[in-house]
Amino acid sequence: MQKRFLPLLGLLLGVLPLIGCASIMKGSNQKLRFQSQPDGAKVSVFDDSGMLVADGKTPVTIPLKKGGGYFQPAKYKVVFEAPGYQKKEVWLSGSLEAGWYLAGNFLVGGMVGWLIVDPLTGAMWKLEPSTLSTNLDKSLA
Repeated sequence: MQKRFLPLLGLLLGVLPLIGCASIMKGSNQKLRFQSQPDGAKVSVFDDSGMLVADGKTPVTIPLKKGGGYFQPAKYKVVFEAPGYQKKEVWLSGSLEAGWYLAGNFLVGGMVGWLIVDPLTGAMWKLEPSTLSTNLDKSLA
């Protein structure tokens, strides 16, 4: 009798990570667009511990993790730099994506989605703003 339940248990454990509704619909990463005036500024993205997680030249789209830990949104410091212009720092942080997280798990994922899958994957958060545009000021020096 136990041997018949092993494949069912394996299937259940295999599907478990997929039953958080925000995880299914939105995923754990979000693509953010970075723009600057002037174009071609270096953009560096640091996590809340100060580690560089991404960089590029504007305009650029960079995927970033939405979660910063169990039930914690990600927080990022974004630094824009260009020769002849003053450096500019901007903070990004996650906020609860209530629709997919609350309603979706009510209909599909249930308690496992609410308390385990979406909080662990970070899918319950959205980073704002999704497009970060800044004007760099000319350097005084």
